[in-house]
Amino acid sequence: MNILLLSAGGPACHGVIKSLRDIDFNGKIVSVDCNPLSAGFYLSDSYYIVPDAFEDDYIGKLLNICKKEHIDLILPTSSNEIITISKNSHFFNSIGVELFMSDYESIMICSDKMKFYNKCKNDFILPKTSLDYRTLGRPFFAKPKKHSSGSRGVRVCKTISDISCLDKQKYEYIYQEYLPGIEYTIDVLCDMKSNPIIAVPRKRLQTKEGISSKGQIVIDESIQEQCFDICKFLKLKGPVCIQMKESVDNVLKFVEINPRFGGGSYMATLAGVNFMELILNTINGDGYWMPKPKEITVLRYYKEVVV
Repeated sequence: MNILLLSAGGPACHGVIKSLRDIDFNGKIVSVDCNPLSAGFYLSDSYYIVPDAFEDDYIGKLLNICKKEHIDLILPTSSNEIITISKNSHFFNSIGVELFMSDYESIMICSDKMKFYNKCKNDFILPKTSLDYRTLGRPFFAKPKKHSSGSRGVRVCKTISDISCLDKQKYEYIYQEYLPGIEYTIDVLCDMKSNPIIAVPRKRLQTKEGISSKGQIVIDESIQEQCFDICKFLKLKGPVCIQMKESVDNVLKFVEINPRFGGGSYMATLAGVNFMELILNTINGDGYWMPKPKEITVLRYYKEVVV
């Protein structure tokens, strides 16, 4: 099996490649990115520089790569790319490429924080969210409404000065109840019928640019069940990265859902739950077992690539 990975410069792609290497994957790993200096290029078997995901020729370039490299499977390792790819899924299906990811409709609900809030607020516990910050008390979170990753554009607003510093020329903002408690990332895997297979929660002990740099895997059945329920509700497929955080009164709330691999998902592999092994077994019809994650703490550090 030959696999195409998106956004080779991002940590989600790097984690998937490491997870594949850990199971001695004998297929070909191909990666793409619009940045020629993407570290994932040099972890892959081959790579290609492609246009930005929202450029008109992106899909055409990707289809040519799939044909040239005999790609069997594309995995979701980037938010922007999966929007464009899922919207054009019929082109990939026509050449025999499997997309192990959610459908376009579900991806678009998750990619727009206001749509996500309105869809889920009556069925799940979410922080109060609004397009008007005046409906919230301070402090509150200001976040880009769409297509944000790595905490870009996110700001805690405590004063009028903080609000005036928001880059409204660059971002359309939503405003969200401030949650000061423990933050969790939950890596979830669903099959292609939207049946959740496994969820691995971890506490975010430290983050850098929105990515976990220190994390602690925990076993919490309540968190797992809540994540299964919301994944089924949104009809999500493939890998899903869920963010939850505690309020001032220790109530855990869904903050956002990314229907792709998370930047820290390799921590689940280190805890004994290799999502790539589960995905390949599912696709190949070999079935899957239910591994129990080890409760470990993971510290991450930079590794250099010389080109």
